Amino acid sequence: MRIKRFTGRAIAAGFLTALISAGITSCTSIAGLLPIPRADMGKLRADVEYLSADTLAGRQTGSPGYQQAAEYVAARFAALGLQSITGNDYFQPVPFREASWGTQRATLMLHGRDGDIAFELGEDFLASPPTIGEDTATSAGLVFVGYGIEAPEYGVDDYAELDVQGKIVVVVDGRPAQMPNEVGAHYASGRTKRDTAARHGAVGFISLNTPAREARRPFARSAAHLNDPSFDWLRADDIPGNAIPGLHPGVVLDMPAAKQLFMGAARSLDTVYTEMKSGVVPKGFPLPYSATLTSSAEHRKIVSPNVVGMLPGSDPKLKDEYVIFSAHLDHIGVSEGEHSEQTGADAHDRINNGAQDNAAGIAVMLEVARLFAESGRAPRRSVLFVAVTAEEEGLLGSDYFAQHPPVSPKSMVANINLDMPMLLYPFRDVIAFGAEHSSLGKTAEHAAERAGLKLSPDPMPEQVIFVRSDHYSFVRQGVPAIYLISGREAVDQSINGTDAQVEFLRTRYHRPSDEADEQINYTAARQFAEVNYAIAREITDADRKPRWNRGDFFGDLYSVD
Repeated sequence: MRIKRFTGRAIAAGFLTALISAGITSCTSIAGLLPIPRADMGKLRADVEYLSADTLAGRQTGSPGYQQAAEYVAARFAALGLQSITGNDYFQPVPFREASWGTQRATLMLHGRDGDIAFELGEDFLASPPTIGEDTATSAGLVFVGYGIEAPEYGVDDYAELDVQGKIVVVVDGRPAQMPNEVGAHYASGRTKRDTAARHGAVGFISLNTPAREARRPFARSAAHLNDPSFDWLRADDIPGNAIPGLHPGVVLDMPAAKQLFMGAARSLDTVYTEMKSGVVPKGFPLPYSATLTSSAEHRKIVSPNVVGMLPGSDPKLKDEYVIFSAHLDHIGVSEGEHSEQTGADAHDRINNGAQDNAAGIAVMLEVARLFAESGRAPRRSVLFVAVTAEEEGLLGSDYFAQHPPVSPKSMVANINLDMPMLLYPFRDVIAFGAEHSSLGKTAEHAAERAGLKLSPDPMPEQVIFVRSDHYSFVRQGVPAIYLISGREAVDQSINGTDAQVEFLRTRYHRPSDEADEQINYTAARQFAEVNYAIAREITDADRKPRWNRGDFFGDLYSVD
């Protein structure tokens, strides 16, 4: 099978390995800390190659391939001497509901003085199969609520002076430009907007496509995934964990169809979009229509495990505090063939192996566990190594674990997350998403220095990565967290790290070509395992547990202290 290769970026492996080795081994103890032990590239390679092999068929949540991967990780935990605290098999079973379209799918009907208008699913609007019920319906008047954000401390209160009790709210996608990136991402998320709408008594939710969203992710591209199933984990009472009872799950309405909702209203949708482009936060108002939303789904229960191994702490006072080391084990399975042609892969290769995303992250976590287990010095705090399921379905496995931990929720003191570490070349720096929110930033900076690296700032703050991977499930439970990837400064100065990472995202991310081939650089994997070990060791052995920075938005919002 031919794979598209990075051109002009061949690495003189022997020279670079020697250079990196010299840099790392020269970093002896700082402030009394022991030297960082050496990671094993052979073990890292073996784990990546096993977990990204075709036989696992892309490790899709709930699939036999995922289960095989989970059993592999459990066996590795056992071989390292980690303890199981979820049963004899290291598994924490996570119950999921998979929702697929039923015979009727979804409908949207607009009611006005001049009659009814039926919108077409996939052409005018998008919807996902509902997980909360197999048949859902609501009919109510419409109220435009601008961005649908309630954050008066940031000068935005879209529900002020509006009555949406028993109404379907209509919101524009996004958030005001003046809001800080990560804070804005929190308020702009569908989860937060729906929660806010329900708190004000709304019974339905219509999100409007915007020119900015269309430029970022075209409506037609999203429509291509119209038949994808929906997932959610299930509570003990069989209610989906992320459902909002009483609120219809809602739809996304494309711009041409959305203009109809504003015909005869106080302002046209074009005026609203002009206001947004000029930085004006649009004010809400009632719309002269009502609407009926219906959907039908078929439900199936799936059980897919998180895999949990514990390394007990040695300090009598600190061993009941837990540092959570997480990485997602799932990937996206087998594609329908649309990506193979784009990447130059053979047409028959439809398996999304997920070598970087996230076999590499799991391999690094396993190697960090080995370094701890074989160090001859137990950590003061306990460490939970957690391979989570269903990250690709919306961070669901980590969300379940964070809300149903096998230890006391208040005993989780930190999370270090590994997700697609971008092991493309030996590097001089690392990036820690979330470093600015808690004391973990200083810890990461110090550990990077010990590993002969530097900590670089987030090079893509507009992507708001801090709220987009499994660590955020722990943040939402008040646990300080960071998420590391390799930096963009390559040891080999002929390699442009930014270009290499962008090239990976363009040609391999979520595609069959993300395989365990020459794209995986195991010198980089060794560097990455060692710096993550150094961070974890400092957290586990410190006198004080990690803490949110004073006045931090996420700490103030979620911390239980």
